[in-house]
Amino acid sequence: MKLSSLVLSFALFSQIASAGVLSLEHGSKSIEGVNVASSATLSLTGATEATKLDSVGAGLRQKKVLVANVKVYVAQIFVDNAGKFVRTEAGAMASLKEMKAAAVNLTFLRSVDAPTVQVSFRDAFDANDVDLNNKGVAAFLSAVKESADAKEGKSMKMSMKKDNGVVTLVFEGTNGVEKTITGDEKLFNAILSIWLGESADAGLEVLKASILKGE
Repeated sequence: MKLSSLVLSFALFSQIASAGVLSLEHGSKSIEGVNVASSATLSLTGATEATKLDSVGAGLRQKKVLVANVKVYVAQIFVDNAGKFVRTEAGAMASLKEMKAAAVNLTFLRSVDAPTVQVSFRDAFDANDVDLNNKGVAAFLSAVKESADAKEGKSMKMSMKKDNGVVTLVFEGTNGVEKTITGDEKLFNAILSIWLGESADAGLEVLKASILKGE
């Protein structure tokens, strides 16, 4: 195996093994060399106990650039009440009302600058009629744009928990720096709509299909 491949494999494994707000449990499958975690543990500052999250699916995000599709990241979605998650186009977003915690882990297969990541998320919000002036949504987009560029082999994490109508979101860039954002339940749905709602492009549509299949 080439040295570069060894370095990438080590980096990807480190993301699975690392502790923090969101810790992933090593799974038995992989996508593009990225381990697909079977579950995750969410540990928010000030919480009396950690929250166990189960995987509801994963998939490869591709983006068309000029005439070719490029591999951007592997996405993994986790929720605290996986048994209530509905694996249909119409039911997935509606079933989020049954969830009190969720997380998204994106492991990048190529480096992408922060403004480009932010634009891709904003495009997904537009496709889902998300109010960009919502306080939590605006704060999230600012955090993404101001974070370090997404680096190949590293993971970006979005971990959320609801508490009496208030959503706490911890955004962690691929550099490991965390930013805590608070908002209402619209923030919870907005984040997950990027991958489970109306797809902003063909690449996200294929990714959503993979997630809904439970891959």
